[in-house]
Amino acid sequence: MIKILSGQYKSRRLKTPRDNETTRPWTGRARESVFNQLRGHIGDGIVLDLFSGIGTMGLEAVSRGAKEVVLVEQDRKIFAMLEENIATLDCKDIAIALQSDALSSVPLLRVQRPVDVVFIDPPYAMMVDVVTRERIFDQVRTFNTILDPEGLVVLRTPIDPRLTDHTIDNLVGPEVHKMGPGMWVLFYGMAT
Repeated sequence: MIKILSGQYKSRRLKTPRDNETTRPWTGRARESVFNQLRGHIGDGIVLDLFSGIGTMGLEAVSRGAKEVVLVEQDRKIFAMLEENIATLDCKDIAIALQSDALSSVPLLRVQRPVDVVFIDPPYAMMVDVVTRERIFDQVRTFNTILDPEGLVVLRTPIDPRLTDHTIDNLVGPEVHKMGPGMWVLFYGMAT
């Protein structure tokens, strides 16, 4: 079980799949580190959580005071758990679950603008494969149309960014944070 770390729902548990093959929930330490970096961006902000899984990052944002969080998950079973977690926290007025392809236009059309934070946590296999990684980067390139001028994009990847280019047109960064073996979190901002 994963626990919410801080805020209104602190210590509340999220339902997780029995196996960790479908999702890779963030460790508490990695989540805390990311949210420390995002101080000032979450409270009263608009958040888009792509490849949200059970909602670990998006529901943490809800707990920390986000005004609206759109959580996008395609897998039917994981989406059902996401909806159950939202119901358990009784936050469906703030947390909006979409069963959709995170790389489609649907999430971009559904989210309020401007967006303060976008979480992107694709399956690691998608980041390892050159073609699907480029599809992810193509989606991120479109964020300049929805992102607040002070907004941030947070991407989790298994690939060492020193070995593979992770720069994205229209965005500044990445600012790289190693979060453990085979896990990097990259922060991007709007170009000024």
